[in-house]
Amino acid sequence: MLEVTDLHSGYGKIEILKGVTLKVPAGSIATLIGSNGAGKSTFLMTLSGIVRVRKGNILFEGKAMEKLPPDGIVKLGITQVPEGRRIFPHLTVDENLDLGAYTRSLSKDLKKDKEELLDLFPALKNRLTNLAGNLSGGEQQMLAMGRALMARPRLLLLDEPSLGLAPKLVELVFALIKRINERGIAILLVEQNAWKALELADYGYVIESGRIQLEGPGRDLLSNPQIKEAYLGE
Repeated sequence: MLEVTDLHSGYGKIEILKGVTLKVPAGSIATLIGSNGAGKSTFLMTLSGIVRVRKGNILFEGKAMEKLPPDGIVKLGITQVPEGRRIFPHLTVDENLDLGAYTRSLSKDLKKDKEELLDLFPALKNRLTNLAGNLSGGEQQMLAMGRALMARPRLLLLDEPSLGLAPKLVELVFALIKRINERGIAILLVEQNAWKALELADYGYVIESGRIQLEGPGRDLLSNPQIKEAYLGE
């Protein structure tokens, strides 16, 4: 589904990604782990068209997307849930969800999609007229995920979805990620909780200093001594 080859990108004169190669098969969960500043968020921002590709190729379902603008990438079938959620706090929950579908033409399908979404995130059902900024951290994360799903993506990019959440909410968020994947949506997960990410993922990548240093099935990486020492505190 997603094939990234020798990807280079960065900010100004600073190159952050230095030749990243990565794949996300259709219907799978892949995770990208690494220390702070390793290039994880820059990678997702590059896939989303926010950071310009300097070198390399990005194919999504066989289509080149290196030169597409962000809205073109959403129309292609990729949406991102950014780190820190970045909901619109002064708009209602319902208005935030509607904005997630801005690339779609208005149709009765939007109402149906929203109903299905609220079944997935029942905590939002009674909050539709509430200002998004008044939601709890967990509810805001659900709203950010729901907003992204309103675009009907085939690949969902998740940037640190458990950041700042209590342990019980972390469990809930990971359960929701699994349920989203079970609907046939592929997921590329960037996550500080390496244990949970690798436990959930079909395949994992470890990035350091803008380069992929290790890769393999998620369960295999969990038992790798280097991963245990560097990311799992063992």
